[in-house]
Amino acid sequence: MIVHFSVQNFRSIKDRVDISFEKTGLKGLPSNYFAAPAKTQLLKTAVLYGPNASGKSTVLQAFKALEYLVVHSAGFKPDQSIPPYEPHLLDKGFREEAVELHVVFYGQDSIKYEFNLAFLEKKVIKEEMYFYPNGVQSVLYQRSFGKEIKFGEGYKGAKKAIEKLLLPNQLFISKASENNVESLLIPYHFFDQGMMVFPFLSEDHESNLKRLYARRLAEQQDSGFTRKLNALICALDTGILSVSSKEVDSHSFKFPDNVPDEIKRKIQEDYKYDIKTSHPLYDGGKLVGQELFDVEEESTGTKSLLVIGGIILDSLETGRVLVVDEFEKNLHPSITSYLISLFHNPLTNPKNAQLIFATHDITQLANGAFRRDQIWFTEKNEFGATELYACSDIKGIRTENPLDKWYASGKLGATPIINDVDFLIKMQEDVLEETE
Repeated sequence: MIVHFSVQNFRSIKDRVDISFEKTGLKGLPSNYFAAPAKTQLLKTAVLYGPNASGKSTVLQAFKALEYLVVHSAGFKPDQSIPPYEPHLLDKGFREEAVELHVVFYGQDSIKYEFNLAFLEKKVIKEEMYFYPNGVQSVLYQRSFGKEIKFGEGYKGAKKAIEKLLLPNQLFISKASENNVESLLIPYHFFDQGMMVFPFLSEDHESNLKRLYARRLAEQQDSGFTRKLNALICALDTGILSVSSKEVDSHSFKFPDNVPDEIKRKIQEDYKYDIKTSHPLYDGGKLVGQELFDVEEESTGTKSLLVIGGIILDSLETGRVLVVDEFEKNLHPSITSYLISLFHNPLTNPKNAQLIFATHDITQLANGAFRRDQIWFTEKNEFGATELYACSDIKGIRTENPLDKWYASGKLGATPIINDVDFLIKMQEDVLEETE
C-alpha cells in the first residue's frame, strides 16, 4: 500500500511535486479510507484532473519509471542510457540535472519502507532504502555515485559480491533481487507485484491484456477471476450473458514459408485463445438460445470495459496499487462511477487495493464519491512547468459545494485557458482573402 509519492525534474515536472495518500483531518466518507499499520489511515483512491498537456499523465508516468527501473535495470548493458531519464527541457538549468523519485509504502510485512532515487542519463547518483521496523527510520542501504555503499544493521544478504557486479546505470535493489537478498525481497516485491501501472492504455496494451485474459478464461474456468469478470461484464448493461474463451484452430494461422518454426510456435502460443461473448438469441420475440460472438465484434466501450474491468479485478483480488490513465476511456460515466465504487466498498475491496487515475470526466465530482483530499489538480505555471495540488489545499471549500460546477467554471483552477482572439483574427483574414 502506498503512502506518499514525489517526483522532480521529469518531463513537464520541474520542481518537486508530491501526492499523498494519507487521510487528512477532513470528516466524511469513512469507506474511502482504511486503517494501515502504525495508526496510519490511507486513502483508497486518488483522482487527477487538469487540462490537456498539464502533466496528469506525467505524474502517472513517473510511477511507471520507478517501477520499471526497480524491476528491469539489472538487465541494462554497460554504458546504456537509462530509458526514463527525461529531464525538464523548458529550463536550461534542469536539462542535465538528475531525475528524482521518492516513494513511501508498506510492504507485505506491514513495515513502512522509504525509497529515494536520483539518476542521470547513464548513472544512478543516489539510491537509498530505509525501513521503519519499530516506527523509527533505519537504514537498509545508502548508495552515492563514486562511493562505497553503506549498509545498515537491518540489511541481510550479499554486499560486496553485488557491488562488484553493479553497473552505474543499474539499481542496487534490482541487482540484489537476482541474488535473493533477504532484506530487500519485500520492498522489491512491492514494485514487481504490488503495483500495476498503465500510464497509457494503448491498443498494444489492450491487445496484450485481452490475450492474457483469454488465456485465464480458458485455463482457469472455475477461478474467482473468471466468475467475477463474467459477473461484472454481465451486470453493466452490455447485453452479454457470459464471457468465455475458445482455442484458436491452429490451421487458421498462415505464415510465410521463411518464418522459422520457433517463431511460429511462439505466435501460436501467444494467440492460442480468443475471447468470446454470448448474447441471447430470439425468434419472433421468443428466447430460443444464445449466439456466440468474437470479442472484436463488440463495441469499443465493451472492449474497453473488458480490459479495465480485468485489471480492476486483478487489483482488488491481490490488494495491488493500480495506476491508470484515461480511466474512463469509452465508458459511460455511470459505469465509471461504479468501477470506482468497487475500491471504496469494503465488500469488494477487502484487501485495501488502491486506485490512482487521471480523468477529464467531471461528472465524477458531482456525486460526492470523493473526499477533497482524494482530488488532485495539475496545471502548468507561466514557465510551462507542472504544478500539483490537492482540492483540500484550497481554502473556502465546503462538503456541500458543487465541485463539478466549481471546477468547470474555473474556481478550482486546472482548467484550460482558451485564448481564441488570434485564431479568430486569422480565420477572418482567410475569409477576407477568399472573398477578394
